[in-house]
Parts: sequence; structure tokens; C-alpha cells
Amino acid sequence: MNQHRQAAAPMTRRDYAWYRMDTDNNIMVINSILLFEGQVDMERLVSTIAQRLPNYPRFTQKVELRYGRPHWVEDQQFNIEDHIELQQMEHDASLTREELQAHLTRLAHQPLKGGRPLWHMTVLDHVNGGHAIVFRVHHCITDGLGLVHVLNHLTDDNGLHSRTPSPANHPHRATVVQNAVCSALVRAVSHMKIAFHVTRLSMLWPDARTPLKNPMYGEKQLVWLPPLQMERVRAMSKRVGVTLNDVWVAAVSGALRTYLEQKGEHVDGRALRAAVTFNLREKANAFQLGNEFGLVAVDLPTNVGDATTRLQFASERMTAIKRSHQPRATMAFLSIAGCLPAALQRFALNLFTSKGSVVLTNIEGPGGRRYLAGSRMTDLICWVPQAGRLGVGLAFISYAGQIQLALFVDKEQIPDPERLMQLTYAAFDELEVATRELVPEQEGEAVMLSEARRA
Repeated sequence: MNQHRQAAAPMTRRDYAWYRMDTDNNIMVINSILLFEGQVDMERLVSTIAQRLPNYPRFTQKVELRYGRPHWVEDQQFNIEDHIELQQMEHDASLTREELQAHLTRLAHQPLKGGRPLWHMTVLDHVNGGHAIVFRVHHCITDGLGLVHVLNHLTDDNGLHSRTPSPANHPHRATVVQNAVCSALVRAVSHMKIAFHVTRLSMLWPDARTPLKNPMYGEKQLVWLPPLQMERVRAMSKRVGVTLNDVWVAAVSGALRTYLEQKGEHVDGRALRAAVTFNLREKANAFQLGNEFGLVAVDLPTNVGDATTRLQFASERMTAIKRSHQPRATMAFLSIAGCLPAALQRFALNLFTSKGSVVLTNIEGPGGRRYLAGSRMTDLICWVPQAGRLGVGLAFISYAGQIQLALFVDKEQIPDPERLMQLTYAAFDELEVATRELVPEQEGEAVMLSEARRA
């Protein structure tokens, strides 16, 4: 079915690091679910995906070592139907969110089959009066930004189904956006700063001891709740002149603070540290797939009781990181890890991930409604995998004017993930009230302070 056979291509050391990162407790698979209206037409769905997905070579290639180096190699036995499975659900449209979460959790524990392209779709019929697709992609293929590009190419912006995708998102028509070439001196200084940050990260103290640092046993759970409206969150950010991501970081910080406080933990002392994803790729280059992001270590303001102050600290710390070389340092760290023997890579990764307690990611999804094989997509939910000693991941993905929050945890660290998810929503409510209470003079000052920080 693949009309665009590709020659073997070297795999980047960074992607190879992700490829080798699977453990019994953490599988490096990006789990997502796409919810649709109406009954599924499997023939039309499979035909559409067969025509569009192979436009990205990584989805028809497997990983092989050649001359000791990892390569993407065309799978000569590739068959799209081996990667798309219809599962007849026992329930009808009355299937509850809890039952669907339990089913997805079972799927998330299953490794992808080796020796073939590392992705799989499970189609579920009779879900909430419609159907759903569980799309599982190994992290070595792409990151969140690349996955959104794939979804935009697979889908249409209207329900008039066509086998031919829109040229606007076609990877064969895209061109690479080149960054401005810097002088040798500027590059040398940049490399020195990156080396400094790699050294600094390796010397950080391990994160504070809380239940979030309990040893993992590999029993995980996926959780989500109904979406937030984008305009509501954007209004909070505009009132104080911060970004949506700053609001997200502040809300998670407030939720973790309350959660740990309710568990009897002392929360006013040392702040928790998070590994926050930071995109380093031009959006126009997302069609290339692969991994182009850094994981930055951020001290979350979990030791701050006031919601407004917590938001201010979150914004200041995220702004400081954007100006630093820390994101590129962690991306360089992953490239170095991909050159090491597997055992040494695991050691380095465990050392790095011991510095934090949670993973946070923010993904900008499609801005408008999307349709796949003529069916309207109502919701898009994505879960971030964790690596090494991290077992708690929170994701924030936007889609068509709404924001979906999702939690993926090891139950030895978070035995009641629904509670943490509810507290995250409550933290957004708290931030909304706190930002609305700003009088106009304070609101103006907040915006000016924010602009001054970014100047």
C-alpha cells in the first residue's frame, strides 16, 4: 500500500536514545485518543489512513542496526491492516468515562510489537454515541509537535471526505525553514553555555522526598476529565500578562501542593521540581518528525500558598528558562545518551530524572474542528510518557477552542489519580478568581511588569 518507498536513513542519536528508553515501568509510547461522532466506517477509515499516513516514511519503517549504527529501514512486509485493529466494545453508547479510561489503561501497558513500524491504532466502536481511535506512537518516531502535524495531515477541515489530503499539511510539499547561520564565535559561545548547563543539571540535588518519589512498580493509570474552554484560560493569562503555559504550570503547582498537603506532607519548605518540555523546532519543520525539544528543570512554586504569587513565580521561572541554554543542553544530553552503551544510557537517564518529580507538557493542537474519513472529531486527548525514575506526567493539549488536561501516573506514586486531576481543575478555578480580583490599577501594573520581564 505504500507508494513512497524510502532508502534506509540514519537514525539520529537523540531518537535512538528514545528508542532504547523503554523499561518495564515506563514504555516510551505517546498514547492519544481521538473521539468521533457517529458509527465507524472501517473500510473508509483504513483506506484514508493507508493513503495519507505513509506520506511520512517513519510510519512504514522499522529500526535496524547497520554497521553498528541505528537506521530507519523500510519494512518490506508492511501492511497497514496490521496496524489498525477494530475492537468491538461490550457496551453500547452508555459506556462511562471510567470504563473507557480502564480500557485505555490496559492498552497503555502493552508494548508495541518489535521488528516493524512502531505505531498502532485501536478503533473502538460504540463510545459515547460515536467511536474512538486510540493512536499509539513510539516516542522515537516523533514528539508532540510532530504528532499534531501528522493528525492535521490525516484529517480534513470539513466533512466532505476525500482520499486526497489538503496540500496545506502535505509533508511532500513542505520545505525546510533554515535558521540564520551564526558566526563561528557565536556557535562556540553557545556550545560552551550548553556544556555549562549539562554540567549544572548533572550536579543538581535530587528532588525533595515525597510520595511522588516512591519506587515505581509499573501499574499505571490514564485519567482525564471534561475539557476547559480555551477563552476562559486565555482570559486568565491576559489579565496578568502571562502565557497559557505559565497558567498551566501555576495550576499544576497549586494542585500538587494541595494534594501533598492532604497526604500529610510539609509543603511550605522545599519546592518540587518538574521536567517541562520545551519545543526547539520551527513549527514549519514539524513534518520532518523526530524529536526536537528539551526537557528543562523547573522549580515549581509548590511552596507558595497564594495563587497570584504562584502564577507570578511560575511566569518568571519559565521566562528565565526561555532565555537560557538549558533547553538545548537537555536536547544535547539526549544526543550524547544515544551514543552511550545501553547500560550507561540508563544510568545517565536515571541520574537526570532523579532531579525531578513530574513531567509537564503543553501541546498546541489543531485550532479548528477536524474530520477523519468524514467523521467529526469531538475531542483530542494525549498522555505524555515518563522516563527513568519519573512516574507522573501531566499533559495540556488544545483542540478547537478547548483545552484537555490528562494525567498518566504510576499508582505507587499517585494511588488516587482522579483526586489529583480534580485538584488541577480546582486550581484553575482558584486562579480565575484570583486574577479577577485584581483591580484595574493592579491589572495594568501586572501587564507592565510582565512586558518588562520579557523586554
